[in-house]
Amino acid sequence: MRLRRLQAMSILQSARPAEPGILLQDDMTIRDGKRRSLGRWVRAIISIALIVLVFVNLDTDELGRYLKNVSFAAILALVAIDLALRILSAFRWQVLYRSTNPSSAFAEIVRITFVSSFLGQAMPGVIGVEALRIYSLAKSKTDFPGAFASVIADRMFGLMSLGLVILLGMLIGPGELRELMLIPVLLTLALLAAIIVAVAWPVSRHFLESAFPSAFILKIRTWIDKVYHCFDAYRARPRLIVWSLVLSVLFQLGRVALFYAAALLIGESPDFVYFLAIVPVVMFASLMPISISGLGVREASLVLLFTQFHVMGSAPSFTVALLVFVSGLLSTLPGGWFYARQRQQVDELIKHSNESSGAAS
Repeated sequence: MRLRRLQAMSILQSARPAEPGILLQDDMTIRDGKRRSLGRWVRAIISIALIVLVFVNLDTDELGRYLKNVSFAAILALVAIDLALRILSAFRWQVLYRSTNPSSAFAEIVRITFVSSFLGQAMPGVIGVEALRIYSLAKSKTDFPGAFASVIADRMFGLMSLGLVILLGMLIGPGELRELMLIPVLLTLALLAAIIVAVAWPVSRHFLESAFPSAFILKIRTWIDKVYHCFDAYRARPRLIVWSLVLSVLFQLGRVALFYAAALLIGESPDFVYFLAIVPVVMFASLMPISISGLGVREASLVLLFTQFHVMGSAPSFTVALLVFVSGLLSTLPGGWFYARQRQQVDELIKHSNESSGAAS
């Protein structure tokens, strides 16, 4: 009898409705997952559509001739340039993080950079690369505010340097491109400067915080103050800011050089000034969150601008974009090796970073 009574109680408990809060949380999680999945599908469709649109307007025979001229040594050269740029990017990030955490090791920063890049390429649209960088560094250093501040500052310097290189290209590039892009570039730089001021200066932070619910701000007050402390440490060191900006500009110029090297390696000899003016615009366009890792947007905008300003034909332009894409994939393979060695730990970080990205959205 006692056994039957316990079984009946177990059945009744399992049949009881779940708490409303749990049901609401589960419903929000399901809806968030569906929304993110839909977003990935939309971005994938846009990427495929843009690639198809470019491809159907190409002379495939000409494209085939250019691809046949690509040697294995040429691909290795592009991969070497891309690897050097990724290491430079890791060094730029470490310069910022080391200012608030002197014990940070460059090898650890390089490993995190390559793993996040590899996973961003292997599973595009699934993993938040910046969130993974933050969580990976915070996990190894138990300093989430410092990791968060360094990644945000690194991204800001990257965008600002990209805007400066675009402005330089506008000033020395073709007049038609300057007339088309100068005003949007200046407005973008002004917006980036305003965001940096809003984050870096204490007076403007109150206006920034007023955009969020006060209860939410109070809940994370301690964490926000630690992030602000890191930004204050950056602001108090002008040499750090200048050095970070110089490294960022060098990185952007290196990416221009990567595209130009690809053009040279397929037998083209265009004017470098056009690459300096157009490639940063292409890279900026590829940052728009409308495609999978910029795929499709990068190729379409490069072909459009190069042909519009008579730099190269559509076939060599698409070949350059394809070579840069392939070299980028190959240069992330060291990250695949790091990932294979610590897969369980990285998978856990991916889970946390995605949950954070979903909560933020």
